[in-house]
Amino acid sequence: MSADPTPAARPIGLLVKMFPKLSETFVLEEVLGLERLGVPLRLYTLAAPSDDVAHPAVAQVRAPVVQVPVSLRADAGRLAWRHLRLLAQGPWRYVAALRAAAARGRQGLRDFARAGWLAGQMHHDGVAHLHTHFISSPADVAELVSAMSGVPFSISAHAKDIYLARSTDLRRKMNAARFTVTCTEFNCRTLRRAAPQASVHRMYHGIDAGVFHPSRRAVPSLVPLLLSVGRLREKKGLDTLIEACRLLNGRGVPFRCEIVGYGEEQERLAALIEAHRLGDQVQLIGKLTREQVIDRYARAAVYVQPSRVAADGDRDGIPNVLLEAMAMGVPVVATRISGIPEVVQHHHNGLLVAAEDPAAMADAVQLLIDAPALGAQLGREARRTVTTNFDNDHNLRVVLGLLEGGHAHDEAPCAVA
Repeated sequence: MSADPTPAARPIGLLVKMFPKLSETFVLEEVLGLERLGVPLRLYTLAAPSDDVAHPAVAQVRAPVVQVPVSLRADAGRLAWRHLRLLAQGPWRYVAALRAAAARGRQGLRDFARAGWLAGQMHHDGVAHLHTHFISSPADVAELVSAMSGVPFSISAHAKDIYLARSTDLRRKMNAARFTVTCTEFNCRTLRRAAPQASVHRMYHGIDAGVFHPSRRAVPSLVPLLLSVGRLREKKGLDTLIEACRLLNGRGVPFRCEIVGYGEEQERLAALIEAHRLGDQVQLIGKLTREQVIDRYARAAVYVQPSRVAADGDRDGIPNVLLEAMAMGVPVVATRISGIPEVVQHHHNGLLVAAEDPAAMADAVQLLIDAPALGAQLGREARRTVTTNFDNDHNLRVVLGLLEGGHAHDEAPCAVA
């Protein structure tokens, strides 16, 4: 019989809702970054991919991807065996996990069944630790996996999963986790208020500054291109951008605007464009791969991030697309929402405006169009900010330090504001 892998060589499990996912480039960047640093990974998903296109960089991922069955009836035999094994290995632990799941109702019992399947798969794969992206449903499953198997887990929390959750649920999961990381200081303070005793660390998302590089910038076109990238949903504030475009058009400012993404607000935004007779200037582009988005950054005169707090409390953290544009040296206009002011400093590396203020947004965009030298200066500082504070490999060492059972390198747990 072969010996178990040494702790250093045992893989880390990464649990996400689905992989790959076009709008979650930060997960892809983290996987690629950890593999560059020599971390063996196993990827587990709760659902099959739903996008009809994928970033070409997905092909570089070496880790196997295993989906936890949605319908457990098809794998009932293996499911039963894995649960019986967990019961035999730790009956008190197993029963305690079952009671905790039952207290959450029907969904909790479903999570319990899937968690048992996943715990068995992790045992088969030799996984030493389970890290999960999102403190919502993936963390619910990871918490039960850990409770019944004894394998520690940790959480990456982001935006919607934080602000639409009940504080009691956040506290329960963070207290059970070995640690939680989140992508902005704003998020970090929110989580620390919810669970003061939990280990919570800020870990900015990193990007590959070699891929997103100013050398890829194209010669600007005669008609300036305004660009925004993101899911078509309320918190992105894209209707504010369209209203700003209406104002720019009324002022006679030459521009084109491309909005890259997909989502539930597609029809509403399209109707707004039509109502303002902006069809020749503002386009909803739809889904694009990373390389196609880079091509847009390369030609953009201004990148606009019009984020807002949605009616249900949902909001952005620091959008990765904002970091990508800044790394490319594109001058940016963004709103003072959530973690965005942690990266964009007004008149230093970009322009900040109030959320839901189309006039202020139009003024900022027009300033950058009329003063290209200012835009170039802000773009250079934006690039410097990203390469200094948002380097992918540097930031991932925060997680590595925590996964190794020590402290996060160069980071301290955030404090309650």
